[in-house]
Amino acid sequence: MEVTEQDNIILDQFKGNTKATQEQIRKAVEKLDYYEEANDEEIDTAAERIYGKLQVVNSEYLQWFELLLACVFAVIGYMAPIWLLYFQVKMRQLEMEDEVMQYQTIIMMLMRIERVNVEMILEWLERYSDIFKPQITKCLNNYEAGAWEALEAMKEDVSYLPLIRIVESLQAAVEKIPIKDAFDELDSERDYYQEKRKESNERLIKRQGMIGKFIGFAPMVTLFVGYLIVPLVFIGLTSMTSSFETMTSGGM
Repeated sequence: MEVTEQDNIILDQFKGNTKATQEQIRKAVEKLDYYEEANDEEIDTAAERIYGKLQVVNSEYLQWFELLLACVFAVIGYMAPIWLLYFQVKMRQLEMEDEVMQYQTIIMMLMRIERVNVEMILEWLERYSDIFKPQITKCLNNYEAGAWEALEAMKEDVSYLPLIRIVESLQAAVEKIPIKDAFDELDSERDYYQEKRKESNERLIKRQGMIGKFIGFAPMVTLFVGYLIVPLVFIGLTSMTSSFETMTSGGM
């Protein structure tokens, strides 16, 4: 570590100087306190070692693949937050769909009970809500001031269409329509969303299977290309170049 530290002192002095000679480095080494009691052979060895390091440092430059990697990582770093938001939106949509299906199940159980009303349904929905809990809580707090108005305000606060349909059915039930009649199409809607979710899950599983197969075959393909095709192409190009040079030399 001490030797490396001394080498770095000399390298800092001559870094970027492409015309520096080994003799100049030797003179700089002699001035270091670390080599004060060293003999000529040790100083020559140190100067040769530092000169070799200096050649490596001065010959370093930005290569094309380094620039390409920098651009790729820059694009990934720039787009990563957007991709993350897209992923969160997709997951949020799935969570909203699950929660609305849960609401539909609760309503289907309550709608056949006598003396159940819209306020009781909202209370039960609030107990099992997560994403739409603030909107349902607000609706319950404003329910005594006007059921229709509270539901209308909730409908304006919600942008998810399946939940808006449930709110509209609750509004119809407020207008003295039996709750069972207000949700007469709930069974068919629930079956539709279940089939839709099933189809989405099957597509997701199929896509994940394709990705898994690609990842599984990637090492074999890389091995095949790297150890068979690339060497064969290299040997072919080398042989072609040698043959071309031989023909050119024979012609001359």
